[in-house]
Amino acid sequence: MPNKYLPMYPKELEDFISFNQTPYNFKYPDMFDPKWVITESEWPYFRLSSLDNQPYKEMHQEAEALLSHFKPHRDEYGQGWKSLTLHGLNDDTQSLEQYGDNRQEVLDQLGWTWVAEQCPVTKKFLTDVWPAEFLNRVRFMLLEPGGYILPHQDRPNDQKRLSVCNISLNMPAGCEMIMEGMGPIPFDDKGSAMLVDISNKHAVYNPTDTPRIHMIIHYEIGRRLRDFFYVLRSSYYTNREL
Repeated sequence: MPNKYLPMYPKELEDFISFNQTPYNFKYPDMFDPKWVITESEWPYFRLSSLDNQPYKEMHQEAEALLSHFKPHRDEYGQGWKSLTLHGLNDDTQSLEQYGDNRQEVLDQLGWTWVAEQCPVTKKFLTDVWPAEFLNRVRFMLLEPGGYILPHQDRPNDQKRLSVCNISLNMPAGCEMIMEGMGPIPFDDKGSAMLVDISNKHAVYNPTDTPRIHMIIHYEIGRRLRDFFYVLRSSYYTNREL
C-alpha cells in the first residue's frame, strides 16, 4: 500500500526511520539461561514464539469493536495514539506513578474494567494462557491510519531488561515499530507476542489506511515462575532455529 502519509511526518521521525532500518542480529548462546536473556543479553526484543497460534484474530475483533471508546494517549509524543484499559484502575489508566507515591497501594487497587467483560477471548488469554500470576496495567493500544509516535524511551538506560510484553493483534503492511540502532521489530500481522526493552529509544508509524491495534501487558511473574520459564525456554530454542 502506498505510504501516502509519510510526507506528513515530522523530520525527526523521518530521520529516525531512515537511519534505523538494519535488522538486529541475534546471537544465541548454546545453553539457555533465563536470567541472561531477560536482564543481561541487552536484546531489544524477544519473540515469545511458544505463544504463536493463539486466538489473536478473535482478540483483534474484540478490540476493533470498541474503537469508538479508545482514549487519547500521550498526545505530546505523536498523533493518532490511543489506548483502552482492560486491567487497571479504570478504562483510561495511564502511568501508575500519576496515581500516588505508594506503588503497592496503587497496585492493590487494580482490577478488570468493563472493557475486559466485553472481550471474553482476550480475558481468557490473559487469565489462562499468559504465564504470570499478577497483571498490572493491560491495555489495547491503537495507532490510527496516518498516526505516529515520535522517538522516545520509557525507562532510563540503567533499567535495561526485557520486561513489557507487546502483542500485535494486527500489523498492517508498511507499519513499523523501530528501535534506535536495533532496527524494526518484526511483528506479525496475524499476531505475535514480543518481550520488549523499552529503555531503548523507539518510534512507531502507521502509513496505511488500517488501524494498528496491539496489546501491552505489564505483569509480575509471582508464583508462576515455572510457567514463565517454560514459555521462555521453548521460545528461545524455536527462535534460535529460525
